[in-house]
Amino acid sequence: MAKTSYIPASVEKLTIMNEPQHWSVAEDDLLVRTQSETDFWLKTHYGFEVMNGHVFYETTETDFAAEVSLSMTPRSTYDQAGLFVIVSENCWLKTSLEYIPDGPSHLGAVVTNHGYSDWSTQNYDNAHVLKPLAFRIERKQGDYTVLAKTLRNPDEWEQIRIAHLHEDFDAAPVKVGIYCCSPTQDGGFETRFHSFSIEKR
Repeated sequence: MAKTSYIPASVEKLTIMNEPQHWSVAEDDLLVRTQSETDFWLKTHYGFEVMNGHVFYETTETDFAAEVSLSMTPRSTYDQAGLFVIVSENCWLKTSLEYIPDGPSHLGAVVTNHGYSDWSTQNYDNAHVLKPLAFRIERKQGDYTVLAKTLRNPDEWEQIRIAHLHEDFDAAPVKVGIYCCSPTQDGGFETRFHSFSIEKR
């Protein structure tokens, strides 16, 4: 098993999808500021299709465990940051904290198969949204386990979701990375990514 850490020393090894106007490496963190009206969502319930959020990713054909730790300063509804996996434009998943100004915010995952997204959530107290948290995604033969580590349970990974990506077969190459976006017109916030690693298996 080989584990690669990308922040701060190896950010240049990551490919950027939908590059934001403002990002930098500072104080051993990767700082990314989102642009407004950016998101990842396809069809379901809302009817729109958006694939323009900001992602810093690596491509792998092996099973893996990817982890990120981050801090957010969200401002607008659905400001979000976390981990992202994409097999194709119609087959991907993301996990993040999504901010709701009036609270509670959401800790959850979006899984997209055959071009349709679904969204599973659990409430997250707004008193904690500015505090560090971590996400982990484990890939095993097309199946994905999504976990989070928060202040309410800081010593253990809490399972959020188990899902299958239907286009992930025969060791398909997948893109795995860190992401953030701001779906609203008045969006735009900063995420401080403290660490990002991929352990290939």
